Amino acid sequence: MMRLLLLLLLAAPALAATRPAYVLRIEGSDAFVDLGRADAAAPGERLRVYRVVEARHPTTGKVVRDRFFLGEVEVLEAGESLSRIAAPDELLARMEVGDEVEPVNAPEPRERPTPTTPAAPKQGPSASAPSSGATDAERAALRTAWNAALKLPPAERAKVWEEFLAAWPQSELTGPIRSEIALLRQAPAATASGKGTARPTASVLKVSAPKVALTDEPIVLSLANLAGPMPRAAMVHWREQGSPTFRTVHMVVESTGHFRASLPEDAAVEPALEYYVEAVDTEGATLAAAGSSTRPQRIDIRRPPRDERVEYLKRSRVRISDEYVDFNRFKGNDVYNLFEADFLYRIYTAVHAVRVGFGSYRGTGTPRDQLDVDLTGRPVTYTYGFTELELRLHPSLAVLLKGSAGVNRSGLSGGFDLGLRIGSETGTSLLIRGATIANIGQRGSLTLAWDAVKGWPMSGEVVVTNEPIGEDLGVRLIYTVGRSVTPWLDVSGRVSYQLRDINHSGLGFGLGTTFHW
Repeated sequence: MMRLLLLLLLAAPALAATRPAYVLRIEGSDAFVDLGRADAAAPGERLRVYRVVEARHPTTGKVVRDRFFLGEVEVLEAGESLSRIAAPDELLARMEVGDEVEPVNAPEPRERPTPTTPAAPKQGPSASAPSSGATDAERAALRTAWNAALKLPPAERAKVWEEFLAAWPQSELTGPIRSEIALLRQAPAATASGKGTARPTASVLKVSAPKVALTDEPIVLSLANLAGPMPRAAMVHWREQGSPTFRTVHMVVESTGHFRASLPEDAAVEPALEYYVEAVDTEGATLAAAGSSTRPQRIDIRRPPRDERVEYLKRSRVRISDEYVDFNRFKGNDVYNLFEADFLYRIYTAVHAVRVGFGSYRGTGTPRDQLDVDLTGRPVTYTYGFTELELRLHPSLAVLLKGSAGVNRSGLSGGFDLGLRIGSETGTSLLIRGATIANIGQRGSLTLAWDAVKGWPMSGEVVVTNEPIGEDLGVRLIYTVGRSVTPWLDVSGRVSYQLRDINHSGLGFGLGTTFHW
């Protein structure tokens, strides 16, 4: 039947619809498509390029296919079966192997040249006069016979072609059609006797992929065609385990006829990767090569043995900071200075981290109604040590518990601090804290930290407090910016504005440094 198809296409081009063609390779500024001189492609011809999108409907399971126009390209050089095309840089950057192409103006069927000898008188289909070429009526009858025979068993297909020859005995295809009829008549007997071997009518595809991959190695999948017609294109659909959507990588056909695709570097993410492979046959139909969107294949992702120590890095940190805060325009009667040094160690269990340190709080406070009268103020001191535990409830949720004990002018004293952090410890996060210190006051704060600019961590903070003497409330607005100087050293600076009321306000400044390993 395939031999007859080729003959029909050569003798009656009007029977065949324009076949789909694809971008096969992109090399620098050149791209190649599978349209050549055999497809009437010629230098200077314009082609349209389309992005084909296929997706499996999550409810019905049917494959939905559509295409979207990308732009037009021009044929630079036409070979027998391939053409080299030129595309604008913007379009070339968007094109991918597997994109569909078609001529802007589909070629008209090529008519046979009109004979120079005088035309013979018109005769009916059964006339015995020799024919100088297939007429439109014969082509129409041939198309009808071809469509009628497509889905019939061999014996019935033979009858269809016999009826065609009876109506058109002088057809130029009489010889090939009679040979086809003979083969069709033999097909049932050969099958029944077991003497004949049926040729495969569909592609037999085999996908090779690793069962296990490491996080730092490329993942390569290949597809081999074991039997049947070679697919026109193939693609791998993949996702991280648990992700709701698949991403697609088009496979590249190699000189050996195998298809091969390398997944992006970010595909190898623990604990596993899911994928399925589809191919497109010569008729444009989608073939399932391995897995499906509802039952994908799996590749386990593991960390290389040498990376087992990675979690032990970034465990320790030493931080030193000093901050000066003024509420009354540098008059010295509503001001404090806070110095702290601490060591943090990350355990990476339910107790995520432990922080210990010491601090020195020195200040002078005055009730708000006396700020313009009493320029001396009441001195405040507190020298203390503290411990803080970070309880990790979720990778993006942690509770911080801090207790302090020390001495002030009256003797022993203490304080307590409770915090809730939403987000990453070293990335974007929101921190809510509340604290109280005996004889100094209470403090509530809301801090938004972000790391949008690599190497420049920043934060904005709003604080409501009655420090340093625990009487009148004030509001502080704080902006902090840091800089990663080396992989183990960061420095930071902060500026703040605080006020008790519209007439009593001031600025604050702070510096800090952090060592981590």
